[in-house]
Amino acid sequence: MSFKKIHLPLAGLVSAETLSLLGNQVAAVAIPLLVLQQTGSALMTGLAGAVAVLPILLAALVGGRAIDRFGPWRISLLADVLSGVSVLALPLAFAWHGQLPLAWILLLVFVGALFDPSGSAARQILVPSLARLARQPLERVNALRGGLENGADFAGPMLAVGLVGLLGAAGALYVNAASFLLCALLVALLVPRKPVRARREQDESALAGVRFILRHPRLLPLALLSMMGNFVLSPFLGLLLPLLAVQVHHNTTLLGLCLSAFGICATLGALAFARLSRYFSRSAIFYGGQLCTALAIVLCGLAQAPAGLLAASALAGLLLGAGNPLQQTLLQEETPKALAGQVFTGMGAISFGAGPLGLLLLGVAAQYLGAGTATLLAGGALLISALLGWLLAPLHGRSPAAVMPQQG
Repeated sequence: MSFKKIHLPLAGLVSAETLSLLGNQVAAVAIPLLVLQQTGSALMTGLAGAVAVLPILLAALVGGRAIDRFGPWRISLLADVLSGVSVLALPLAFAWHGQLPLAWILLLVFVGALFDPSGSAARQILVPSLARLARQPLERVNALRGGLENGADFAGPMLAVGLVGLLGAAGALYVNAASFLLCALLVALLVPRKPVRARREQDESALAGVRFILRHPRLLPLALLSMMGNFVLSPFLGLLLPLLAVQVHHNTTLLGLCLSAFGICATLGALAFARLSRYFSRSAIFYGGQLCTALAIVLCGLAQAPAGLLAASALAGLLLGAGNPLQQTLLQEETPKALAGQVFTGMGAISFGAGPLGLLLLGVAAQYLGAGTATLLAGGALLISALLGWLLAPLHGRSPAAVMPQQG
């Protein structure tokens, strides 16, 4: 497909999204290292990581309403500029003051992550209109976006380690801040802006988006399964897989190989979504992917050899990657114009809010029952929820009444 002028806005938006995702991965590595270097406290480092999750919940209350009132183009641009400025605050504060009180560290980490969820949701809302402008099917665009997202999750930590090694943790955050500003520049120059008027009929309640999701027959099962997925995957990737590789198989290199295999397969799965959607139902893609991941996690808990753990880790990501572009497509098709910002941020809060709880509960299970047993429990929980979802709430095709925002 030759590159045409009509493709430029979509290419600009996707490039900005990818740059933002890479920047987030750099921050996820650099911030804990900077806090640990400055304080020497593992507890303080853990608290800083937990605080970084709170903006996702806040975006559902405030950021979504701002998107619906002022338009996704404006909020995307503003969020990236503010993110770039706020990320600079942490390394500059350490540079000027040396040691900082715990409260100040947590506040700066919170401010640094505050605007990104709203900016991410705003860019997601802009996708359908730009896909129509580029005359590209939504499934194909979201497959590309999902592949780039998983690719950023895979390549971002390696980029972060390289930047930290070259520039130090503080220097990596300076690069991260610059990436946010470049992201804003791409949106400002390449993505068309359209005037937006606040709608009087807009639901002004703080949880309007969450309430819409909970009442929607297609989005509710999507939200519940995404919540269960994050409840299981956050501790699986961040806790259980490291425990299995290091404590059970006594191989630190194995952990890197397993995470790489998971990331590569998830990227391939996301890129394959457009083709899969031609041959399989949405229920088969989404719930089938969850079932495949659940079975693979169970196999990780049962694996007796390093090769078995590596193969099961790859299988865990293979079809899971297609679930993200499918979720994006359904949200873009089913979300009404007046609530787009609140629905997208609400879905993020529902999905990612379960991650810290999963880390806590499965961490306790790993402590008292062992990593293998905790992994079996995690895979079993996801397996049961995916089976129930497929049987009780199948995902149907596109709703003919679906309306997506046209604003910029």
